[in-house]
Amino acid sequence: MSEKKRPVVGIMTGQFNVDNSIRFLKFLAAALEGTDVDIRFYFGGVSTVVLEKYSMDDIGFGCHHFSLYSYSNYDAPDLMVVIFGSINVGQKQPMVVSEFMKYLPRVPVILLKEELDLPDNPGSITINIDNYGGMKDCVLHLIKEHGARRIGYISGARGHKDSVLRQQAYRDALEENGIAYDESYVVYGDYQSHVDGIVEELFDRHSDFDAIVSANDEMATAVYRVAKARGIEPGKDLAVTGFDDIAIAAYMEPPLTTVLQDYYLIAVKTAEKIKEYLAGRKIESELVPVKFVVRASCGCTYNPDSRKDETKYPGEQELLMNNWMSVTQSQMRSLVSPLTLRNLQMSTFNELSFFEKLAEQLMHLNTRSSMVCLLEEPITMKDGEMLKAPEKLKLHMRQWGDKYEFYDRENAPDVYYGDLGKYLRRSDGAPIHMTNFILFHGRTQYGLLSVEINLDDAMFYETLSLEIGSALYSLYVSLKQQSLQSMLEEKNQILDYAATHDELTGMLNRTGVMSGIVDFIHAEKLSEDSPFLIFMADLDHLKQINDTFGHHEGDEAIKTAAEAIKRALPEGSPFGRTGGDEFAGIMKSTGDLDVVELRQKIREFCDSYNEGSGKDYYVDISLGCCKIYAGALPGMLKEAMNQADKKLYEAKKSRRESVLRSAPGTPL
Repeated sequence: MSEKKRPVVGIMTGQFNVDNSIRFLKFLAAALEGTDVDIRFYFGGVSTVVLEKYSMDDIGFGCHHFSLYSYSNYDAPDLMVVIFGSINVGQKQPMVVSEFMKYLPRVPVILLKEELDLPDNPGSITINIDNYGGMKDCVLHLIKEHGARRIGYISGARGHKDSVLRQQAYRDALEENGIAYDESYVVYGDYQSHVDGIVEELFDRHSDFDAIVSANDEMATAVYRVAKARGIEPGKDLAVTGFDDIAIAAYMEPPLTTVLQDYYLIAVKTAEKIKEYLAGRKIESELVPVKFVVRASCGCTYNPDSRKDETKYPGEQELLMNNWMSVTQSQMRSLVSPLTLRNLQMSTFNELSFFEKLAEQLMHLNTRSSMVCLLEEPITMKDGEMLKAPEKLKLHMRQWGDKYEFYDRENAPDVYYGDLGKYLRRSDGAPIHMTNFILFHGRTQYGLLSVEINLDDAMFYETLSLEIGSALYSLYVSLKQQSLQSMLEEKNQILDYAATHDELTGMLNRTGVMSGIVDFIHAEKLSEDSPFLIFMADLDHLKQINDTFGHHEGDEAIKTAAEAIKRALPEGSPFGRTGGDEFAGIMKSTGDLDVVELRQKIREFCDSYNEGSGKDYYVDISLGCCKIYAGALPGMLKEAMNQADKKLYEAKKSRRESVLRSAPGTPL
């Protein structure tokens, strides 16, 4: 094992796009500014509960979620900060902390928001908040200041430590004031905003609430939505409270009464403990107080002008501005991930070319440094399984500034536990803060992407890691196909089919379409003045579907579009998928109205599908056509397709602005 130049601290939390995680990690990084310590960030994946809501429970997030943290063994941290509660949030198969820790390095842990001993990690401490006291203050305020007696409660997940303490505080506050605890007044969520269903259930049980208390602010946003949909005004007809005081709480309508979980103070204290430990001093556990924040949602008078005085932490306004700028930058770079995937897909014929192209892409993104370390062989995961990081990984690519190295499997260096740091480079010698993402596709796990970035860029690189995982899948498939081709030449027919057909839809691909059009024209044996229609079609707003519901739903929409076009065409008319959301084909022209009829048939199919799909989005297709005569084919085929593409572009100008069924601007 190589000698480390400076201490390494591993920081593990749940999904990064949760507001509290963003704030805490940025505060912690700022509090450690100037400290001579390397940091390794490990962020969990998307909530599997949310993915299941959109029928995406089979695309791999759940079975890879916990494995990422086990890769910390290659960093050999001196100390770990673990926010275990957030790691379990939204997961259908949560882990027990004692089992989880078995997969991690045996070093001291600062365990946040937990009250547990870690005997296998001597020297560990906890930093917790007063969950019980904060929630009790909230419920007592509703009872004593507003006379509330019928108080509903939205709890977090059963068994979650925060959930248990906050729910007990709710129950004790009721009973101490002569109000019997009634389990029918309680529902259980997952600490995320997508809990409208259980809020509906709570309202269906009881229609006479004085107040509803939410175990966190995210779920309180669902209370606002459901209540307003039923004609109930929060703050007037119904008192609503939350817990956490997320960034938007003061700007909700009405502003949300909540409990301030002081993430700045937690971050500062965590940074202090890190510095003390690395200085050789003993560190002790600590309980951080919370603060009840009264606004208008509970029925109290609230002055909106006071928002400007609600800056809770040093640099909070700057943090909010940076978050906005980060979102804006992500929107500006929204094409980068798919373009990166496209470039990588073009290099899947050769390992060296693939990793060289990947290094170039990361360099052009101005990534300070990056590495890709892969398992010796991909592993197929099972739900709820946590991969124990194997003895070694293979370093296939590393990039620093405008320099990079890349290797195929035969020549890739071995990376053992504790060795990852020796491959990092930074010319100025400053501490290196690496963010780690697991690389996977479906249920197949490939390894680890480590990038040196600002935390503002984490969501973008998380998306990029998914694209890299998909490209790795294509690489392995391509390499396997090449192996089969060399071994089984007699299977050329199968390989020819794969070369001319789209894997997702089963239709022709670009090569197959062009060949099919030429074959179709020759097979008809018509006179030179026989008319044909060349058409180009496009699934509307595929990116919006992918960004909102995930690539699994985007794939389903593409397949639906393919079926719509197939049914609208005369039998035997060749067409196929020529790109991500693009289709092209040819049909015999039957008259001046054939373009209108083709467009109408496609529209009728989409309308029928949208009416009964139950999806949260519409499937719409734009169409452009160009008439051409047999005598001009195939020589003028390319020009005809260009003309059809121009008409497609014009048609897209009249498409609907959004394919989402929900109205824009809905509170999160």
